[in-house]
Amino acid sequence: MKKDEETYDVLLVGSGNMAMEYLKILKDLKKKVLIVGKSKKNVNFLKNLYPQFSFRYGGVKDFFKSSDVKIDSAINTVNIERLSDVTEVLLKKKVKHILVEKPAALNISPLRRLMNLSNESNSKIFIAYNRRFYSSINKLSKEIVKDGGIQSVNFEFTEWTHTFGKHTHDVNVLNKWVISNSSHVLDTVFYLIGNPETLKCQINGQNKIKWHPSGSIFSGFGISSKNIPFSYQANWNSAGRWAIEVLTKKRRFFLKPLEEIYFQNVGSVEIKALKIDKRLDTKYKPGLFLQTQAFLNREHVKLKNLKDQIHSLKTYNKIAGY
Repeated sequence: MKKDEETYDVLLVGSGNMAMEYLKILKDLKKKVLIVGKSKKNVNFLKNLYPQFSFRYGGVKDFFKSSDVKIDSAINTVNIERLSDVTEVLLKKKVKHILVEKPAALNISPLRRLMNLSNESNSKIFIAYNRRFYSSINKLSKEIVKDGGIQSVNFEFTEWTHTFGKHTHDVNVLNKWVISNSSHVLDTVFYLIGNPETLKCQINGQNKIKWHPSGSIFSGFGISSKNIPFSYQANWNSAGRWAIEVLTKKRRFFLKPLEEIYFQNVGSVEIKALKIDKRLDTKYKPGLFLQTQAFLNREHVKLKNLKDQIHSLKTYNKIAGY
């Protein structure tokens, strides 16, 4: 078989829904993209939508056996249970710049293995938490500066477990759903206020949800590395949603949903909406355009690195009772 010796701006691994979201952006950024997916059916579907890109199927491990293609940047969008294995393949092929869909792994040990491999190959790995790049979070950050900083934060990460029904997720993914999914909220909060320095957790509702036996009612509080008090709660057996409240000396901001901002001034009970420019978050999956652009432009300040994700998993495990 003739080996692929072309060069590409980015390798996109995976051919599912997230791959499709990234391709919309990579097309508009006019990047030369190679997509490697496992499913021939999914790859052909994407190929019909984006004929300007190059496609291969059969999986990334088999692809590299028959290709000498030089890859500097890669985006890993495969299923959660395969994320760390695929990232390991990329590192062993000396890919220097890798964006991995969250959470990169469900356990700390594979993340540490990836850290060791990345140090050996002098590669950089970043975790794709796109809510850091929401238009609402960008706007909120500016408003916080105007108000003189954050005084405290409350947040909720309730999941709508009643909607799951016949789910298709791997059992290990479900057993650690706080890491698999709710970590979007946790990451956004701790991105804003710093990682917890102290953390007290209460977990109730064990075995109330068959696929999440560790608990279903969560509450706790702590102090962040920026000396900001925070508290949280979530009840997966009741009504609720993802939400963040940020309090400054002038205003209380409500992100409920996370894509919107409402605020209450000191001395008032009126709740007002804050105007946000959401053009990018309307055209593309919210936060994904700016996240992808930052990754490709090597603008790493807002991207979550692997070392920080290892630290975060310790926090998520404590909050969830894993």
